[in-house]
Amino acid sequence: RQENVPGAFPYTAGVFPLKREGEDPTRMFAGEGGPERTNRRFHLVSAGLPAKRLSTAFDSVTLYGRDPGEALDVYGKVGTSGVSIASLDDMKKLYSGFDLCAPTTSVSMTINGPAPAILAMFMNTAVDQQTEAFLKAESRWSDAEARISERLGVDRPVYVPYQSDGLPEGHDGTGLGLLGCTSADLVEWGILSPGEYEAIRDRAMSSVRGTVQADILKEDQAQNTCIFSTEFSLRVMGDIQQAFVDRDVRNFYSVSISGYHIAEAGANPVSQLAFTLANGFTYVETYLARGMDVDDFAPNLSFFFSNGMDTEYAVLGRVARRIWAVAMRDLYGASDRSQKLKYHIQTSGRSLHAQEIQFNDIRTTLQALLALQDNANSLHTNAYDEAITTPTEESVRRALAIQLILNREFGVLFNE
Repeated sequence: RQENVPGAFPYTAGVFPLKREGEDPTRMFAGEGGPERTNRRFHLVSAGLPAKRLSTAFDSVTLYGRDPGEALDVYGKVGTSGVSIASLDDMKKLYSGFDLCAPTTSVSMTINGPAPAILAMFMNTAVDQQTEAFLKAESRWSDAEARISERLGVDRPVYVPYQSDGLPEGHDGTGLGLLGCTSADLVEWGILSPGEYEAIRDRAMSSVRGTVQADILKEDQAQNTCIFSTEFSLRVMGDIQQAFVDRDVRNFYSVSISGYHIAEAGANPVSQLAFTLANGFTYVETYLARGMDVDDFAPNLSFFFSNGMDTEYAVLGRVARRIWAVAMRDLYGASDRSQKLKYHIQTSGRSLHAQEIQFNDIRTTLQALLALQDNANSLHTNAYDEAITTPTEESVRRALAIQLILNREFGVLFNE
């Protein structure tokens, strides 16, 4: 076997033979305040890009599955260091203006304990978006909107633009038509037939692209946003993956097996990779024990690593791909597609300095370069001010520019 041929077993140099054309691996992490504020940030970081790769940070209240009420231990944390999402309407506002079923749209959600509920909200948001688009294409939206307004009256929710300056630039107003109701409600109200609803639902679920983190083992080891027992969470993860198999959900990853938080908690690169791959193989064994075929679920597994300043980060992706491919083939008899380890990189938050923060861009650039040279499948670059605050629009533009310059101007990365 040839170790350094991209797209060939054991995929040491990359899981694809050539780099993707027309789409950068950029996936910028964002989340702050309410859904309208984060929606504005999503439109900012994806402006002008052919592919919309959205990565969602949730606030601690959402991460722990709490209701954002006025309790003293909750109120001051709502919308801090992440977006507050407590309802289906919040989710619809968050991703409005983006076609969640478009092949150029991909959404990542960093949520673990309450991941099943958040994932259900996301899938229903995608379905309701497609229902709205279907009714408009069939010239039935005016009648549907009149019926919705009649049913909901003054209680019909609305999108309240952040800073009261209208919809964000690039927002086309879509995805907001079914606030306060669902596609299932439209069936009950006689606006949509049961057959139309089922066809829209199945098409949406098979088309939507993205990832939900849902890595409960890593939570138990590092980040600790555990709200259910590990055993119960593993069973629910298995239920979700089985539903993905049954409903032909092939473009959405049911888990992002994460080493990033393990690294942020203090692990070195070797320990990060060891724990992460061990967790990955645990999920494989768990799903096999439920009777699933390895090739039905393994393509729905993805990985997430940190890139820091240590030497080993130069080859972390290569080592991970090789170990995973050999084990999946030789231990589990998995197909070529199941042998391919695909992963996201976020530059190291732990490596950022709180003094002279302007130099953090240099650290992030070096870490991003390692990720791109190692053929990471997607990449988030941290803003220089993240060591002391939530990133500003200016610092996020600089972080995004690091990737654009590396991808489009740095000649070394033009080579396959």
